[in-house]
Amino acid sequence: MIKEDSKVAIIGAGPSGGILGSFLAKKNVDVTLVDIWKAHMEAIQTYGLQIIGAATITAQFDVDHLKLSVSELKDSEMNLVIISVKTPYLTQVVQDLKQVISEDTDVISHQNGFGTEAVIAEAFGEERVFRNVINYAGNVLRPGIIDMTFFNPPNFVGAVSPEGRDKARAIAKLLSSDDFATEYVEDIQPAVWKKVILNAALAPVCAITGQTMKEAMDFKDTYNIASEIIKEGIAVTEALGISFEADFHDVCMGYLSKGGHHKPSMLIDIENRSPTEIAFLNGQIVELGKQYNIPVPYNEATVTYVRGLESKY
Repeated sequence: MIKEDSKVAIIGAGPSGGILGSFLAKKNVDVTLVDIWKAHMEAIQTYGLQIIGAATITAQFDVDHLKLSVSELKDSEMNLVIISVKTPYLTQVVQDLKQVISEDTDVISHQNGFGTEAVIAEAFGEERVFRNVINYAGNVLRPGIIDMTFFNPPNFVGAVSPEGRDKARAIAKLLSSDDFATEYVEDIQPAVWKKVILNAALAPVCAITGQTMKEAMDFKDTYNIASEIIKEGIAVTEALGISFEADFHDVCMGYLSKGGHHKPSMLIDIENRSPTEIAFLNGQIVELGKQYNIPVPYNEATVTYVRGLESKY
């Protein structure tokens, strides 16, 4: 059973994983960070992992709690592994984890997009897999320093299978603190889709235009594109049997308008010439739109444009 003294490993020490790891370390959870970015890990070892912005934390990690590869977790006997890498790397991380974790280790998808937990469950079984939906964001300013740009609490945790619900409640308690609220929900999919729709609305628009969230929402044409992407996402979600409040579209637009000069991770990926998460965001809306005969032209266009940018590198 997951308890306060459980051993936790976070795969990916970028903004989402690094911020979570810092809050866990702050409440004295035994947490190990795993990341292939050597300069980042060396800075964390020397100076601590510094979180600034919406929260101010300097979390200390000794050398035994910093790993440069998943393979270094072998024989660590982790109770919980949190996958916080970008979705293009998910399959490889899952394959690597299969070689090192025991049958008693539970696994959480701490990622953007729809369907990530299904990929993990295929490898480890539904009863061991959970999904976390986060409501914070950040950017790595330089090795060892992450700017937490916003947090709109709470985060949510849910189980993939009914058998995992009690454990999901324990996980939510483990991840939560007074200044980092995390709640258990019996059905995680509505929270997943709310986040998918929000991310799909602006992430590709900013990636294509180079705008920050504020710039995209302040410019009429990109504002309107984000609005249409949201409408298409809502239509697809309703076809799946998931309904939101009547004013959900307006709520989304208001939420995105408060994003400030934050660069979505997809824009940073394009700037860094790295693979994006478009397949698990707008790409999923497009696939489901085809399945349910729902027109999603705005999502189709953004997928094409982002993949076009990716094809240049």
